[in-house]
Amino acid sequence: MHDLAIKDGLCYINGEFIRANIGIDGHKISYVGKEEIKGELEIKADKNLVLPGLFNAHTHLAMTLFRGFAEDMPLMDWLKTKIWRAERLLNAKDVYWGSMLGILEMLRTGTTCFSDLYIHMDEVAKACIESGIRAVLCYGMADRGDSERAKEELEIGEDFIKRWNDGRIKAIFGPHAPYTCSLEFLKMVKDRADELKVGIHIHVSETKDEVEEFKQKFGLPPIEKLDEIGFLGPKTVMAHAIWINDKEMEILAKKGVSVVHNPISNMKLASGIARVTDMVESGINVCLGTDGAASNNTYNLFEEIKLTSLLQKVRTGKADALHARDVVEMATRNGYKAYGLDGGELKKGRLADIILLKKSFNYTPLYNPLYSIVYSSFGCEVSHTIVDGKILMEEGELLTLNEEKILEKVEKIKEKFTQL
Repeated sequence: MHDLAIKDGLCYINGEFIRANIGIDGHKISYVGKEEIKGELEIKADKNLVLPGLFNAHTHLAMTLFRGFAEDMPLMDWLKTKIWRAERLLNAKDVYWGSMLGILEMLRTGTTCFSDLYIHMDEVAKACIESGIRAVLCYGMADRGDSERAKEELEIGEDFIKRWNDGRIKAIFGPHAPYTCSLEFLKMVKDRADELKVGIHIHVSETKDEVEEFKQKFGLPPIEKLDEIGFLGPKTVMAHAIWINDKEMEILAKKGVSVVHNPISNMKLASGIARVTDMVESGINVCLGTDGAASNNTYNLFEEIKLTSLLQKVRTGKADALHARDVVEMATRNGYKAYGLDGGELKKGRLADIILLKKSFNYTPLYNPLYSIVYSSFGCEVSHTIVDGKILMEEGELLTLNEEKILEKVEKIKEKFTQL
């Protein structure tokens, strides 16, 4: 008798869909196969597609508060004239409610774990605890060349790690980017991360101008310089990596760095199109993220799945540039792998982070579920979201969140930003 049994679903196992049963005990998958099973709780899944939960590998969760606030602007103008000014008005409770809204959207659209880099991170952690979602969290650090500020930022980041690195929350370091963090500070972060045996989440090479300015200052492009100072390693997760050369790609592969591709945000801010097919061919672990809702404007990872595939077809001129299976792996297993979590697969012993999708008009007719999921999904097909063996959404009903209250709170918070 299992704690939870998912019965007779069409399950995504080892790259293909197979009719199977899944048993869950505690927070892990304890059985996957065709034998009849029973559970204290049972989900009849004969009309469902069953997938590992999606992993949103790069977010700024509470930026739901800025959804639609700053539009049709390139990255640096967007940051300097709108976003950074608005963020100065944020308080801890704002971040809590903005995070709750982001979690609501992710649970509804099949994301079971996410990685977040932002401010007031204790409030993000509290929202995760209350909602039941899994998360990798880090305080977004930036010293801007100030040695005193560097010490303070590192202390804040380390204190957060010591408070929250437990259970469903994994805490790591989050230096913002090479253009907001000095090389000396980044070396400090890497040394401390190694001592604490934790990972690092950072933005790198997002825009062409950013890279050119860095090269003028240091004589090398960002990834080559980061390698030179010993910053890169298998616990480094790099968001974007759009404007990189062949040598930098070789460095990323050799050092075991994971890259988070954020296609919609990159398109919206006109940042560029990452060389995802080249990264995959070079052996880099590529995962998917949405970035913040201010530059996306959703946390619906199914949109990223489709756009990842389509953009690489356009970039390479090859309709088979990426297989649908590759993109599903990026959205599931690769994200968990990037952050050292044992999930993202329907396999015995893995974390019980699982989603069920219902067949709808957009999946009809259903020739191959894999292609329907990659090219036809809206996100609303998700009927059940299970995290750590617990059902957080059942038949479209959120069990741990008060949706009406969250929406009401965020609408009130919005008023402080309307004057900017």
